[in-house]
Amino acid sequence: MPRSISTLLIAYGLFLALCGAIGFVLTRETSTSSLLNGGVFGSLMAVLGVLGRSGRLWTFPAALSATAIFTLTFLWRGLLQAHIAIADDPSRWPVVALLMLMECASAIVLISMIRSYRH
Repeated sequence: MPRSISTLLIAYGLFLALCGAIGFVLTRETSTSSLLNGGVFGSLMAVLGVLGRSGRLWTFPAALSATAIFTLTFLWRGLLQAHIAIADDPSRWPVVALLMLMECASAIVLISMIRSYRH
């Protein structure tokens, strides 16, 4: 795995962990899953970045797959929350914004990984 991608994955993992904490605060501490998921999956991505830096070949496909899943998941959850916000709960807009930010960041990481892929 290229060193730049390893560094990007570490930063992406830290970003996901931070977003999990922000999501927990935005939902008025009712969404422990955002805190747990952000911490677990953020840590996973950071660990994949560190392992990729040390030359473990399996980390690239694992990180690529996880990032693709996260990109689609954040898009789906963001659209779902936007629908709820439009329909009857405008207090959800900050959560929508956070999910869309996470989706955009995930898409950037995914595209960067695809561009760096060498077969």
